[in-house]
Amino acid sequence: MRLDEDKILYLLANFTHQVINPLNGVIGTIDNMIDGTISRDKFDTRLRGVRGQLETTISLIRNLAFFAQYTADYAQVEQDKMDKICVIPQLIIEALRFYQEQAQQKRISIELLEKGKQHAVKGNPDLLRQVFMNIFDNGVKYGIAETTIEIKNWIQKSTGNLIVTISGPSVGFDKNEEIFVLGTRGQAARGVLSSGSGIGLHVCKLIIENVFGGKISAEHAPKTNMTTFEIRLPGGFINERSLPGD
Repeated sequence: MRLDEDKILYLLANFTHQVINPLNGVIGTIDNMIDGTISRDKFDTRLRGVRGQLETTISLIRNLAFFAQYTADYAQVEQDKMDKICVIPQLIIEALRFYQEQAQQKRISIELLEKGKQHAVKGNPDLLRQVFMNIFDNGVKYGIAETTIEIKNWIQKSTGNLIVTISGPSVGFDKNEEIFVLGTRGQAARGVLSSGSGIGLHVCKLIIENVFGGKISAEHAPKTNMTTFEIRLPGGFINERSLPGD
């Protein structure tokens, strides 16, 4: 895939802005802790905030790395189709750790339903975790305060596909807005946050389709403000080794 110069410059400008902002926040917090502006009884709270900012930055950089790999290096795609087990509830819980604090600040509850069912697929766990992280990042940034995001996962009997849905009230997007296209940000989303990398959801599409051979889609229902992401992964199975008593 070849990108024109204007799109490359747009992506780099947005990406740089998204990385610099949290890093500046980290530096400012550390300076305030050193000079005593922040009292010691508030250190724990501020350190958790700093950690969240650093995690956000790391996620952005990982997205850029994935984008570079899967648009230029097809050998990397084949390498990442490794024969490891991706246990879906485990990866979702691990991804949620990065966004729980931001969700709490907006009073958004994130609930994984039927977490005891150890549905799984084969592939690269790190990549699938990043997909969930990108979707949760969007869910928290554009979610509506004092609402709940629900996550479901099951194996479809007719196809054997492992299906994951992530649903919650959020800022909407028009059905004609191709939010998985590189550099695309919905008009309503731009009204909430003036800048964004435009890479995260595109990386989700690259990973799900190129590495796992699956499909990812998103729909928004204007009447209820509900946004639903759906991921379909072929070859779903129950990970017997993780069941209680084994």
